[in-house]
Amino acid sequence: MTLVAEPVYPLGREAFVRALATGHGRAMIQVERYGSDGIRDEILDAAIHPKVYDSQCNGHGATWLARMCGMAKLVDRVISETGGNSELRASMLVQLGRSGHPKARPALREMCRYDPESNDLPASCEIVDLEGEEGYLFVVERAGEALLKHSEYWVSDVLEWVLDQRQGEGSALAILDRESRGSPNIAAYREAVVAYRARLRSEPEPTSLPVEQVIERILTSTKRIWRLRIFGQNASLEDRRKIAALDFTTMDPIALQNYLCYFGRSGFPEFRQAYLSLLTHPEERVRWSALSALSHHAEPQVRQAAHEALARGEVALFVGLLHRSGRSDDTEPLLRAINDPRIVNDDDEAHGVVGPLEDLVKDNGNLNDLRLPLWIYENSPCRICRFHAVEIMAERSILPRWIAEECLSDAYDDTREIAAKHLGVEQRF
Repeated sequence: MTLVAEPVYPLGREAFVRALATGHGRAMIQVERYGSDGIRDEILDAAIHPKVYDSQCNGHGATWLARMCGMAKLVDRVISETGGNSELRASMLVQLGRSGHPKARPALREMCRYDPESNDLPASCEIVDLEGEEGYLFVVERAGEALLKHSEYWVSDVLEWVLDQRQGEGSALAILDRESRGSPNIAAYREAVVAYRARLRSEPEPTSLPVEQVIERILTSTKRIWRLRIFGQNASLEDRRKIAALDFTTMDPIALQNYLCYFGRSGFPEFRQAYLSLLTHPEERVRWSALSALSHHAEPQVRQAAHEALARGEVALFVGLLHRSGRSDDTEPLLRAINDPRIVNDDDEAHGVVGPLEDLVKDNGNLNDLRLPLWIYENSPCRICRFHAVEIMAERSILPRWIAEECLSDAYDDTREIAAKHLGVEQRF
């Protein structure tokens, strides 16, 4: 199988729309080289309705989109459009405000009104990020008003974190101390923030528990306990062996998930053939929990289980089980599996493969074929995963130059940064 091919410009409409969603730099390059004729509607749509795969993790790429909208002369339309996604709109208005567009800041403040449906004040953090202390006081007044009027409304200290990042640790609380004397709204807000921080101090999250308590939680909990991953990672070998000795064959699915979750970041203290049966458990969550634990093992039985999973059509399971157990002669079967149209044409399927493939490329020296990180770069819908693929290639000095140059125009900030460092040039924006 060949390496990923460099894109041919001008891009077709379908390729451009795809790059808008994934954030590949080729979308920006297209607009810079050939203008926006015939694709302005697509750019505007991406600036109003999120196309990013999991924007909670990847962000919205607002810096990138705002730059593109400026080149396409769409800024006024973006600012005036109020019917899109509120989080994306707030992010875009921040970037447009920083670029000096006079209508952006008033539009951003207009968004900051109590929304009973979300029980939130939209654009709060964005206003503080853009305006600093002035914006902070504006938002705090509205938040305090909401606290006094709506009993279900609550606040954290995220606004304080945003302001302190700009002005130094403790700046926000000093402002609240100063301004609360003259404003009931600010006084109510200050009281709520102080109470929130006190609760955090009184309820620290444990990073470990006595093994007896861990066993009790595994056997009696009625819900998945994700923190067991951290407990298992931090545990002694002796404690891990005590947990492993539990009879997992009698556990219900929730207990079994928690048992496996404990070994999710470290693997089992000793491999047992019986664990492999969990890869075909009727419960999907159990199967994936078993994969997380078994992916840390290099035993040939795990590799055999990987190929059995491939025979069943479970490509992501196949990739994950090769994490430590894969050998160099698994490269071609691996490439054939991940290039299946069912994978590359479905973002969810592709992303299910990308995570374990990234771990494999990073940790398994037997599978260091350049085509694997290139596949992630080209096919991952997730911008963070693409960044990690670029990072791996850059660290190993195998990053193709055309990809490094394309990454200078990428939607993801960290990808642009690493590309500029790799090429020894200034970041473009």
